[in-house]
Amino acid sequence: MIGNDTVGFGEPGPAQLSVPGTFIGQTYKIHDYFAEHPIDGVIGMAFSELSYNGFVPPLERAGDLGIVEPIFTVYMQRVGGKAENVYGGTITYGGLDSEHCSERVSYYPLSTTSYWKFKVDSFAMGGYSLKRRLDAISDTASSFIGTAYPFMADQIAEKVGAKYNKEHDLYYINCQANVSTVITIDEEKFTVEAKNLIIQVEEDLCILALYGYQYFWGSVWILGTPFIRQYCTIYDIGNERIGFAKSLQT
Repeated sequence: MIGNDTVGFGEPGPAQLSVPGTFIGQTYKIHDYFAEHPIDGVIGMAFSELSYNGFVPPLERAGDLGIVEPIFTVYMQRVGGKAENVYGGTITYGGLDSEHCSERVSYYPLSTTSYWKFKVDSFAMGGYSLKRRLDAISDTASSFIGTAYPFMADQIAEKVGAKYNKEHDLYYINCQANVSTVITIDEEKFTVEAKNLIIQVEEDLCILALYGYQYFWGSVWILGTPFIRQYCTIYDIGNERIGFAKSLQT
């Protein structure tokens, strides 16, 4: 069922971004996941090409109405593997985040205006390296860095000394491992450090933020929160490009 309402970004008050006339999906029955968690649904921040019946997503509509520039910046705070109900970052609607992110931004054109998809020239972690120009997706909903196929994740994990646990479907790694990822985009290297790749879940128990998925999104790499914690990500809807700026957190 489709409704039409005013969507508000941020806490109620003068600073809230209100977008009238926004189409929203509604339901008569809620999934158990939403019933048991303090969230009411999902908001799409990509392009209308992905939306139901081509309905315009809220922030894109805000740009069309001239309410705010159609751009947003995501900063993700590093909080640890067991954190709950703590400050986790900031989304800046309509511009850049000068408080948490470097002033220098590297922008790259999108491959398509559906997902936030762009080209990556090479990927390296430990002794693993793949030098091929392939598609990647920036995804704030992915907690790990994803590879197109499980066997690729296995190869990478083996090179850095991580062990796969079938029961948990996770790669466990030494908490003190000195591992990093270098992703090259148009000859510029972006390094994701161990502090963002290794997640401590218990004392002396850590996981490598890596997983393999089936090739259903049409991209070989998914750059999730480990990359976004290292680099603030600027999603420029109006100019159909994506930008990266170093996070200022230590």
